[in-house]
Amino acid sequence: MADHEDIKTQRLLRMTLSHYKNEECSEEEMHRFATEDHAVHAAKIHARHGMEAYAIVFTPASFRKASRELNAQLGDKWVIRDYDLQVEFYFRDMSILPGLAADPDFQAMQAMEGPIVSRLHVEQSIGWVETYIKDGKIVNVDENGKPTYPKFSALSVAPNKPPPA
Repeated sequence: MADHEDIKTQRLLRMTLSHYKNEECSEEEMHRFATEDHAVHAAKIHARHGMEAYAIVFTPASFRKASRELNAQLGDKWVIRDYDLQVEFYFRDMSILPGLAADPDFQAMQAMEGPIVSRLHVEQSIGWVETYIKDGKIVNVDENGKPTYPKFSALSVAPNKPPPA
């Protein structure tokens, strides 16, 4: 089994935060704020703390409606989330997060969100990423058709704890 430090270099973690806009804020204003005022500054701060990638997925009402229609066509088997945007953070080691949260620039940036982003019902998740298609090509699969990722027992060790002895 891979050791804990080895897994940190092999396993890419993704944390998502799904946000709703404040009711007084339009979708267009939220997008403008998120892209022009927030993301460009956040990217610099996140990179400084070791983030490998940072992205925002926008889910306006028109897209949620299209998702509901697709779901209906496919038998209504999905739960369609209704948040307005999801922020994605990609990193190898959760130990970078406390430093990021304590960064005065990050705290000042979060304070600017008040009129735009609701602090209610934020959904958070953390997991690891396994990529199998990149730039239209199959990746991380060996010549025998098997994934090249470590086994579940190594990958599933909580990212903030050493593996069991």
